[in-house]
Amino acid sequence: MKTCKSCGFPLKFARYFEWRNDGSILSTDTTGTASRITFLPDGELENIFHGLSQSIGLPVDPFLIEAQKQIGKELLANLPLRYAQLIPSSRFFRPQFAVKLAVRLISSDFASLGDGIVRVEYYRAGKALVLRVKNPCLIPLTVGSASSIYESIENMPSSNIRYGMEGEDLVIWLSPSREKPEREKRLYLEPVTPSKGNLEYKRCQNCNVPFWASETLEWDMKSGIIRNKKTSLREAIVSVQSINAILRELSSELGDEVRDILYEKQKDHEKNSLETQRELKENWEEILLSMAFRGLGYPTSFKSGDNWIEVEIENPYNQELYAGKLAARLETITNGVSTIHWEKERRKYRIETQK
Repeated sequence: MKTCKSCGFPLKFARYFEWRNDGSILSTDTTGTASRITFLPDGELENIFHGLSQSIGLPVDPFLIEAQKQIGKELLANLPLRYAQLIPSSRFFRPQFAVKLAVRLISSDFASLGDGIVRVEYYRAGKALVLRVKNPCLIPLTVGSASSIYESIENMPSSNIRYGMEGEDLVIWLSPSREKPEREKRLYLEPVTPSKGNLEYKRCQNCNVPFWASETLEWDMKSGIIRNKKTSLREAIVSVQSINAILRELSSELGDEVRDILYEKQKDHEKNSLETQRELKENWEEILLSMAFRGLGYPTSFKSGDNWIEVEIENPYNQELYAGKLAARLETITNGVSTIHWEKERRKYRIETQK
């Protein structure tokens, strides 16, 4: 992979990733379609959703898979892969070797997102598709994306899905189903809004990528893994629009209390992560900037005192999850227990702690 001669960042991603001055990151595909992304530590979303499942006594993976599947179909509608459904579904027109080749061609994009390496184990037109993913990440979302590709190619409304781990590999079994999903119309992607912000990153003059990215992120394309060079931990690229569509669907199905549970689970996860770090940043500007580098957003207004912070933010990757991260920081710094007070449809809030 070619890298920038000045900072060493992969030129492929310097071309398609844009760190905007409002604390967000845009990813543009080969068709020019832009989506918002964020970098999160591997396992963070899984832990939060697992905690949500335990709190409500209901597995949320089926919601995640169905939501990601419908979102994937919306994204695929703009890509050349959609024309595959015009090919008759027969072993003559769709031999296994051709499907294996097609998946191999898109596997590099899959690896680019840090989602592992995908390959076809078995395919028979109109009957079944079996995929194996090495070094999987965000498993329910990966399963949803795989089923969206299968259903789009086979031109079917839904599919039967089974998946499980074989050793360290994720194996996904897909077969036709004629049931029409009920949530399809509700799972829409919010448009990417224009950038508004005055953040100034220290950027490479050659590729325009912030030095944070070149100093922190490292791609292993052969393994489909993105690593944090400073911590040696795996990172995951997450679609902001997908996550918000999924959380919107969860709230619609299970009630608005889901948002409060997600806030608490994010706070708990972040506090556990902070306990494993050697040094805790107590400078709020450094904390906010480090979150902006990851594409989480940046406040339009921020105030702080000894045991409180007041935040107003228009563009977080998600309001509850962003607030949960800040609450965890405040509780760790003050060694207290926090409460949050929401205003202006949750765009503005005050978090206070008491010992």
